[in-house]
Amino acid sequence: MKRLTASLAAAATALAFAGAAHAADLKKGEELVNKGGCIACHGAGLDKPIAPNYPKLAGQYQSYLFHALQQYQAKHQTPLYGRNNAIMSGMVAQYNTQDLQDIAAYIASLKGDLYIRDEMH
Repeated sequence: MKRLTASLAAAATALAFAGAAHAADLKKGEELVNKGGCIACHGAGLDKPIAPNYPKLAGQYQSYLFHALQQYQAKHQTPLYGRNNAIMSGMVAQYNTQDLQDIAAYIASLKGDLYIRDEMH
């Protein structure tokens, strides 16, 4: 039993370190958002888009933002996967997976009209 407990503790520690190695960097995400010029379409604070068909991003869930960004990078669009928008596809083409995680984390950290998660708990 002690051996099993020690093995489980070691596995949990290893997973914690593995997750930390890929943790999102809010500061880098902010830098990438600024470099990418996201405010040009999504507005200051990323919650005031310049057109009604552009989404408000601030306050969206990080996982949603990350997967949406990844879908713009999809080379083979299908009815089940991918987002077909030439502007966004061009914007995110320059970023790797970690960059997308950082961008998503930063945008999710912003407070906007969509930021209601704390009120729900």
